[in-house]
Amino acid sequence: MFPDLIRRGAKTALSVHGLLIKSCIFSIGWLMLPFWAFFILSLYFYLVPFFQSFKLLIPFILTLLAAAILPNGFWFAVLLGTLFFLLFGIKNLILVNRFDNHQFMVFLILFLMFFGFFWHFGNWQEWAVSLISFWIGLSFFFLFDELADYSRVSSESKKIIVSALGSFLIWQGAIVILFLPLNYFYQTALLFLSSVILTDILLGYLGGIIGRRKMLADFSIFFVITVAILASANWGL
Repeated sequence: MFPDLIRRGAKTALSVHGLLIKSCIFSIGWLMLPFWAFFILSLYFYLVPFFQSFKLLIPFILTLLAAAILPNGFWFAVLLGTLFFLLFGIKNLILVNRFDNHQFMVFLILFLMFFGFFWHFGNWQEWAVSLISFWIGLSFFFLFDELADYSRVSSESKKIIVSALGSFLIWQGAIVILFLPLNYFYQTALLFLSSVILTDILLGYLGGIIGRRKMLADFSIFFVITVAILASANWGL
């Protein structure tokens, strides 16, 4: 039994090591390659091995979309590499604690999408703002719907309704925050904070663990951090 444990541990270590190498290649490819070449590289890494390729297809597509709209820079390459590590670690069953890693992956995707959305705002037409903000809300729907599967909700319709409610709130929140006279970094922070708190509340509701104390704690955290963000921001009035 002990030798089997050693072999399994060694196999896991090798898998993580290989995943780290792929993540570094992914990051460097995003920094240095034209996007079409980066896309082909990403597609190859995702499809090989062809295991659970459809299970995380939406997070993979959203990762590529985020990569397409983010400004080129070292720290964004690090974040995208981390996202790649989580995505492929979950897909190939390398990462054990699937819910926590999946939730971290979802939050990272949302953060990168929000940043790209607000960073590009000045270059968009009015019709594009409405369309892309709707895409932001729709992305939340699909990402949250996958997270909700861990709650083992018996009613599929309940899960869809809750996911749709969260999607609508994020969509409307993105539009409201977009027109606040704030820097794109603070706008990203506000919408990201809202999505994290909203996700926690909705998952708690689906899991049947939501209560008055938890709601109070979530809203208190939201209020304190929101005040801190708004107080530190330079208002462009």
